[in-house]
Amino acid sequence: MMLIVSCARTVEPTAENINKIFASKDFTLEFNRSNRSKESISFRSDYLVYKSDKPTYRREISYDEVVLINDFIQNIVHLHSEMLDPKKASYYVIKNTAYKVHIVPNQQDIYFDALLKTLHLDTIPK
Repeated sequence: MMLIVSCARTVEPTAENINKIFASKDFTLEFNRSNRSKESISFRSDYLVYKSDKPTYRREISYDEVVLINDFIQNIVHLHSEMLDPKKASYYVIKNTAYKVHIVPNQQDIYFDALLKTLHLDTIPK
């Protein structure tokens, strides 16, 4: 029996590397809050899958939502700070099976909360 383990390679948070991840059309945006809770939005083909401490939620995603999420990710990349410690600050991980990017933006958690609200993911019952 042969066991093959594949790990995503961690790359720098550049537009080129993030576009490599997006090109797979199967990736995850994970948000790790400073209190160590974790939420994620995964994108698979035309579907969005939201995971948190609430039940997992899956639905189709619209073109406008794709544009919104792309803009959101561009903004957090521009706000990435090498000075912030991910052990103390909230941070994002954008990943697929091949690549992984850590982004520690100089930004408050309310921006991710606003994204969830805009995508109507904040109203999922526990």
